[in-house]
Amino acid sequence: MSYSPHTQPSGKTARRIAVVGDSIAAGYGLPPEYAWPRLLIQQLSDSWPQFAWQLQNASIPGDTTPDAYVRFDDIRRQRPDIVLIALGVNDCRRAQSPVVERRIEYFRRNEQSWWGKNPLLRRIGHRLISPTSAAPASSSASQVQIDDFLAILNWMVQQVQSMNALPALLTLSPLASRLTDHPDFAACADYNTIIREIARTAASAALIEVNHAMPATAWQIDGVHLTALGQAELAQRVFHNFRRPPIAPHLGLEVPASNAQMAPSLD
Repeated sequence: MSYSPHTQPSGKTARRIAVVGDSIAAGYGLPPEYAWPRLLIQQLSDSWPQFAWQLQNASIPGDTTPDAYVRFDDIRRQRPDIVLIALGVNDCRRAQSPVVERRIEYFRRNEQSWWGKNPLLRRIGHRLISPTSAAPASSSASQVQIDDFLAILNWMVQQVQSMNALPALLTLSPLASRLTDHPDFAACADYNTIIREIARTAASAALIEVNHAMPATAWQIDGVHLTALGQAELAQRVFHNFRRPPIAPHLGLEVPASNAQMAPSLD
């Protein structure tokens, strides 16, 4: 995978990073500068100052993959070099949302029908065919069913690749230990499995493994959102992956040769 470098007035070549995430990547409950994407950019700038690092943090609290789908054109317009996809906690969470259900139906009509893939036919179809009513989700079901999560995440990976950018999928941000068996988050392990499988089977994609033990002080009182310490820890876990394939060679980042760079990102 290759891309055209973006030259800045400073003479430095830009490296454009887009983050598609939810409240964790948005830094919910903290000043914006404590969100892990902002911390990541600072670490990258310190480590490779020869590049002009640019961040598009398109993360919105409460977002699911269907929500990100309807806004994905905003990412495409920025022509990023790498897109970090950090979604899934709201997808797997037990909840109901008529808005999310409508957006899932919108995705199915646009991307999973033969006519929806043609821009002209899609415009005609939207005028002539009213949306079908999505069946109400069970109160015990995940907000986005796993088949829809798989389909939309695969679509995002393909869209990023079509832009000659590298898709990098983050596993779910870990929850506080008291929530790991909570019924609202019981499906999270299955969604993590989907993320890992997509990243490992896609032709050109990176897996960023962040879902492992964190300090007890990493969470805010709800056990989901991160404190400043938790955000810094997450930023460090993501940063380690920029020193390894496939991210380092894609962005042209020179790092000292080491067998450790090929190891899974569990440090």
